Formats: sequence, C-alpha cells, structure tokens
Amino acid sequence: MYNPIPFNEGYLPEQDGHVVSFAEYGNPNGQAIISLHGGPGSKSKSKHVKCFDLEIYHVVTFDQRGCGKSTPAGKIEDNTTQKLIADMEGLREHLGIKSWFVTGGSWGSALALAYAEQYPDRVRGLMLCAVFLADKTVMDWSFTTSDGVAMLFPDVWNERLKNLESLGSHVQESSKVLLSKLLEARTDKEIDEIVATVLNWEGNLMTSTSDVSYTAPEDITDEDSASVTIFLNYESNDFFLEKDQLLQNLSKIKDIPMIIVHGRHDVLCPFKGALDLHNAHSKSKLVALPESNHKLSADGEVAKKYIFESFLRGIT
Repeated sequence: MYNPIPFNEGYLPEQDGHVVSFAEYGNPNGQAIISLHGGPGSKSKSKHVKCFDLEIYHVVTFDQRGCGKSTPAGKIEDNTTQKLIADMEGLREHLGIKSWFVTGGSWGSALALAYAEQYPDRVRGLMLCAVFLADKTVMDWSFTTSDGVAMLFPDVWNERLKNLESLGSHVQESSKVLLSKLLEARTDKEIDEIVATVLNWEGNLMTSTSDVSYTAPEDITDEDSASVTIFLNYESNDFFLEKDQLLQNLSKIKDIPMIIVHGRHDVLCPFKGALDLHNAHSKSKLVALPESNHKLSADGEVAKKYIFESFLRGIT
C-alpha cells in the first residue's frame, strides 16, 4: 500500500514543556495545506496526506500536543485548543508559509474552524470532513444520554454502564471522573481498565461495516493510554470552547470558501451538524456520502479525494 514519505520532518521549539512534531510532504513550492488529525488524542496518518496530489501541493501535518511523536506523550498541562491554535500559527511562521488551506476531520474539523476564526487572513479555504462542532447536543447524543446513539448500540451501552459503575462513575460525569482516576491510578491494571472502557464505546460507533468488538484491558498500549488521557482532558473541559462558539463566530470567516464532506450515516457526529454549518456559511458546499459513517467507506474516501481536488482547482 502506498504511503507518502515526508521530504522534511522536525520539531517546533519547546513551548510550555511541549515539543510538537511536524512533517512536510509533496511539492515544497506548491500551495500549502495543513492537515489536522482527530481525537483529540489521535495522531497524523498517511491517509491524511494521500487524498492530495503531492506533485502539486505542499501538505503539512503535525501531531497535536501530547499526541503521536510529540512529547511528552499524554501531557495535559498547557494542552488546550488555544495552545493548539498557537502551535499551528507558530508552525506556519516556522515554515515560512504566508497562507494555507486548512483541512481536518472529526475533532480536526473543529480545530480547523477555531483556527480559521482566529486567523482568517491566513486561511485560503477550509476542507472539512466528518464535521464535529464540539457542541453539547452532539456530546449528549453520543456520550451521556440513553436516548441518543445508545438506542442503536444498546448492548455496547449497557457494557459501558457496567464498566463505568465498576470504576465508580456514571455516564453524566464520566469524563471528569475517569480523567481523575486515570491520573491517580497506581497500577497498570487500573489504567488499562479505564482506557479500555473509553475506547470500547467510541470505537464501536465509527462504522457499521464491522461487527461490535472490544479491546481487552491487557491489550491496551501506552499510546492508547496517552490518547485517552488527552481525549478526557478535552471532553471534561468542553474542548476549551465557549458554548456554540464555532457556529457563533462564523461571521469572522464569511469570506473563506469551505467544502464539507460528511457521511450520511455518521452516528457519532450526526449529519445535522454538517448541515447546520453549511446553512450558516454562505460560501460553503456540502456533500453527503450515502454509504459512509463517521469513518468513511472506501468509496467515501475516493469521493472525498475528488471533491477536495475539485475544490482546490476552483480556488487555486
């Protein structure tokens, strides 16, 4: 399978005890695109680069604080949305890029919007996928109410409730309680049980093309633990955003063209969020992928590639 190879990799100078890793792909003289990974707590992957023509475009990725190759892994101090935005702007300046396209999926789409709303003059266009607006409605639907996506996965939900109870938590306050327990855990067994509980809920909501499965605590890795620590930190702090901030600040980016690609059957971040974003932004276009969930199908990935290419050609 083809995996792009970066022509340059490096680290930003240490800030707040964090060292942020970045990579550059494609044509160093081409129009720049920065690709933002999801999570919070995930990392940059080759699929984030492969959907762009690397003979034409200069694609930049970076691992957000505490994620991937950035160090220290799982560090939550000074790890906020505002700090990530500052890292993005510092990376742009470090690489000598005047302006760039910004792309991201899931949490990456929320971070892309937050960055663009703070630095609209630096953004030539937005390419968003599997839109997540970091809003309470979606978080309740996906994580805290039995009347939401739990109705589609009642067996997984019940397993989650059982595990949360054994950990001394309940669903309404799970992120704060689990984060506290994770940071205070004294044994690897305690850590692994918490991390598995978190991963086994969200992980089963990504796609309908595979059966429900569970990761056993003994199979949890250090990378899993770091990822879940970062995720719980952001979730328990409302992603360090004000209520409905991303939609309310759209006037700041009203002149920035935007393409939105979203799976019609995304149950983790329902299609309504993508539609609300599209309806509130006059320079946006929305494409619903009929067979995709939160994780795009193979056909959906191909469609996204052509949709993004068409968008870029129309601007550049």
